[in-house]
Amino acid sequence: MKTLALDTSHSFLTIALIENDDLVQSIQTPAFKTQSETIMVEINRLFKLARWNPNDLNALVLTDGPGSYTGLRISMTVAKVLGLIQGIQLYTISSLQLLSGNLPDVYAVMDARAKRVYLGHYKNGIAVEEDRAVLIEEADVLIESDAIIVGDAHLIDRKATEIFCPQHFIDLKDHWIKVENLHTLTPRYLKETEDYHS
Repeated sequence: MKTLALDTSHSFLTIALIENDDLVQSIQTPAFKTQSETIMVEINRLFKLARWNPNDLNALVLTDGPGSYTGLRISMTVAKVLGLIQGIQLYTISSLQLLSGNLPDVYAVMDARAKRVYLGHYKNGIAVEEDRAVLIEEADVLIESDAIIVGDAHLIDRKATEIFCPQHFIDLKDHWIKVENLHTLTPRYLKETEDYHS
């Protein structure tokens, strides 16, 4: 099975081409506010490197939030177009879960603007508690001093553990959520009144 994996939920652009459980080609690069200009260019480049034809695709998995609403819409637009035109199966996964991978005990932190962060706590790819948006100072208190942190750890004056999200898509394959109706694909809101930054 050939799968395209996308994450445009924050300041990095992550794209992976996966065949069964093998990573064929990938990119994980800073792309703050440039994802919309670069995503299709990079997808086409990776397809050429892999010698894949878009018609060969069987599935697409993407992060559906939390994160930048504008960023999330970029990958969702790509997913919906491919889903409609080529009829491929779509899957989603939490942005914070993807950052966490299958590390044994990790906190995922992502900038939510307005002095807040999106916070996730995961063990071996499974959420210990629901993803949420909290004030930066609250996150600093909630996260143990010796905890492993991925993502925007600098916002709480901590050091982030380096991660490679293309591989995380494969590691978390059992946690992909099948999208039954692509027309219902929308960003993951943490609460009804959540304000997504652009």
